[in-house]
Amino acid sequence: MVSKRRPVTYTTDAVVVRTSNLGEADRIITLVTPIHGLIRGVAKAARKPSSKLGGHLDLLKYVSVSVRETRTLHGLSQASTIDGFRGLRDDLERFSRAAYISEMAERFSVENGANQPLFRLLIDVLGALEKTDNPEMVIHFFEMRLLQLNGFAPELSRCVETGVELEPADHLYSADRGGLVSNETRPVGEVALLPASLNTIKLLRFLARTDSANADRMKAGEDENRQLSRILRAQIHHVLDRGLRSEAFMDEVRTRPSHAQASSSPESSSASSPGE
Repeated sequence: MVSKRRPVTYTTDAVVVRTSNLGEADRIITLVTPIHGLIRGVAKAARKPSSKLGGHLDLLKYVSVSVRETRTLHGLSQASTIDGFRGLRDDLERFSRAAYISEMAERFSVENGANQPLFRLLIDVLGALEKTDNPEMVIHFFEMRLLQLNGFAPELSRCVETGVELEPADHLYSADRGGLVSNETRPVGEVALLPASLNTIKLLRFLARTDSANADRMKAGEDENRQLSRILRAQIHHVLDRGLRSEAFMDEVRTRPSHAQASSSPESSSASSPGE
């Protein structure tokens, strides 16, 4: 049976996760799509003030776009905005977190690799970030669900070193082993271990089975949030074998005084750097 070739030109929903300039007026756009995976294409003349295309293909916009396949960079045209996530673009702190999750979505996507659950997750969490008063937990939910969707769910019930079911207590976390290690066990060899308090473990288990709306309502103390960040980031770094460039930007924005954040905007600050 002869398989049908994909059409040379098609229209797809997409989220813009990276942009960079090309030549005097063009722009390279990286898209995450539900069916066609990761797409890199050229938007001709997108940087010209008169361009009808450029305004739609900005970072973090949810769009419909026409794609013409080529052997290298595809051609992009006839774009329209489905959701511009204006609430993210007007708030530097929200924008920095959205840049972080969009980079994760890009790193876990591949060309021609359909991943509708990842795409739906990205859209869902961008919308949640636009409105939430609890952005840290929304981020942790995205990190956990992204690991689960890609087959790297952390082991949270049994010690990854001994296989024994964990007692309710403070334990340790090993990104190398992919899960919790009993506080009474020390892995063989050089293994980095992170603290995981009982409350942090409960939060990890909650994130593994909830949705974004319930995650948004879950509050955590400063210590638990810090442990969640260290554990989930370490696991993602281990899977990707690298860190994420947007982390430093997000962390810098998070530690800025509130008045400094209010005087900045994603459009005019260095907030565009994670996508370039």
